Amino acid sequence: MNNKLLACPLPACLAALTILCAGAAHAAPQSQSNGDPARWYQTADTPKERLRNLNQETAAAYAEALSDCKAQRGKQARNCRKEAAAARKDDNARARRIYEDYKATDAKPAS
Repeated sequence: MNNKLLACPLPACLAALTILCAGAAHAAPQSQSNGDPARWYQTADTPKERLRNLNQETAAAYAEALSDCKAQRGKQARNCRKEAAAARKDDNARARRIYEDYKATDAKPAS
């Protein structure tokens, strides 16, 4: 095989790969402008911040579920709202358990 054929396109391929990798590294922050909530990019280092973030997620999921219920009528809409409320209650309980676990592990001294 002739090595001269490989030598010429190799630097071009490496340069293209470098440009693509650099572009991908800078593309991550752009996803926030694509409609993602800002809370997804906020750090939650303390148990209270974590609980606040979980509560925001719970409220957003509940609002979305209620929005989906608006397309229904009568008993279906009522049942949909009940299911959304039950899911929110479960999500709040889960958030509280996560908070308690996170707080317990955060309070333990390092060994």
